Amino acid sequence: MKITNIYPLVVNGSRFSNYIFVIAETDQGVLGFGDATLDGMEKEVCAAIESFAGRVIGKDVEKDAISVENRAGGLVTSAAASGIDMAVWDLKGKAFGLPVYKMLGGAYRTEIKVYASFNRLIRDRSPEGFGRMAEQLKAAGNTAFKCHPFDGVDWRTPGPGQRVLVDRGCERFIAMRQAVGDECDVALDAHWRLDMPTARYIADRVRPYRPFWLETPIPEKKPELLAQVRAQIGIPLAGGEMQTRPDEILPLLQQQCLDVYMPDVRYCGGITGIMKMVHLLETFDVLISPHNMCTAVSCAASMHVCAAIRSFYHMEYHPEESEWVHDLTDTHFKAENGFFKLSDKPGLGVELNIEEAKKHPYQPPQPLRANMLGA
Repeated sequence: MKITNIYPLVVNGSRFSNYIFVIAETDQGVLGFGDATLDGMEKEVCAAIESFAGRVIGKDVEKDAISVENRAGGLVTSAAASGIDMAVWDLKGKAFGLPVYKMLGGAYRTEIKVYASFNRLIRDRSPEGFGRMAEQLKAAGNTAFKCHPFDGVDWRTPGPGQRVLVDRGCERFIAMRQAVGDECDVALDAHWRLDMPTARYIADRVRPYRPFWLETPIPEKKPELLAQVRAQIGIPLAGGEMQTRPDEILPLLQQQCLDVYMPDVRYCGGITGIMKMVHLLETFDVLISPHNMCTAVSCAASMHVCAAIRSFYHMEYHPEESEWVHDLTDTHFKAENGFFKLSDKPGLGVELNIEEAKKHPYQPPQPLRANMLGA
């Protein structure tokens, strides 16, 4: 089975996002699918996919080692290489009649523990709105949630107004905990928006409400400072979602900056790249909770990885933001008592409905409101 073509397909996924699917065609008519979504950089990623395509067109899926390693660095080329790598793994699984997790060595688990991250879904951003959203997601089968509550907070603009925004964010988190009770897990993500004193202040306010972690409190460019935050706040820290190669995440490990690491299959070289990251992370005996926020294709790729790794904690997912997303693929994942069930179909186990996807072409995304943080 030889690869004859690889191309991107940009699909409007919501008012905030356009998805970048990667489609790999073969001489036997079998298709492989990947996800190279990178918000706001669609044209650049598509150009990189077309550039990388020459490395794999003509390769035999069953016989050849196929490498799309991102040698240049940077998120654009990393997203492109990651999407192609996913599509190649999908083809290999289909060629050999195996789900990807079996090609990775087998499964530690076939039910994947998940938590729902809903920043883009929620419209009512009052504390009461956050509480209601948590209740709704709990009723839909979720047992763990993550909020992004610190609207407008920015360590670059200190002043009394920032403390008001910080307190409002803490109230949103507390409202979620009070809404779902002690039987559910709740965490908060600061999106690198804090300085060290603010991180400590937030930790003191939310610690009694038992967050399962505080994510990305301060920028990760200074690992020594992040290590100090971890030592001082008494709450597990999570991060590491934007690093594209093992050498980029190594300083965080060496400085013991985080309790939980969150590699993203779309940013770190696809399935091949994330497994390299996992091998390094496991040598440092840390927990791994993949960052995962896009399509059913990348969700499936992440799930196969989660099945095959020893130090797995749980996996992020974003509830669907638009009514047409269900039409884009033949497979969808629904939380049942806090778990997704892993498909045993060959490859990734998700087929893209190309004709339906073409009905939703690129749309300029609406800017996130000024008081929102992003995804």
